[in-house]
Amino acid sequence: MNKARIAVLAILTLSVINLCFVIFSNLVGMRALPDYSPMVMTLFNVFLMTLGLLSIWQLFAGIDGHLMRGKILLLLAVEFFVVYMAGITNIFPHSVEPMGQTLFIVQAFGVLLAVLLFASAGWYMKAVSVPESM
Repeated sequence: MNKARIAVLAILTLSVINLCFVIFSNLVGMRALPDYSPMVMTLFNVFLMTLGLLSIWQLFAGIDGHLMRGKILLLLAVEFFVVYMAGITNIFPHSVEPMGQTLFIVQAFGVLLAVLLFASAGWYMKAVSVPESM
């Protein structure tokens, strides 16, 4: 279980850092989104920050042998995947101006991390459900 736990923690840490780049960094560029009301964009940003905070909570609360933690990790992986795929495919937020190359790379990396997080969370859940031999 130790290797599974380390893999989950490493991938989740990278996912949080990647999400911070998407939310807070000017490196990925700013896109004008005039078709959305300020309330919609505020709710979307609150969702992204909540996703990041829940991920950080998972890191610090510890994933110490609880099967439920694995299920939460699976949910976080799906949420990361949906957010990044929606951005890459220009579903939401829809923008008339094209996505910058840096933002595309960061979001593509986020998709890869989400898939890896899903796989490692499954590995972790399998390791947790099988008691370790003494």
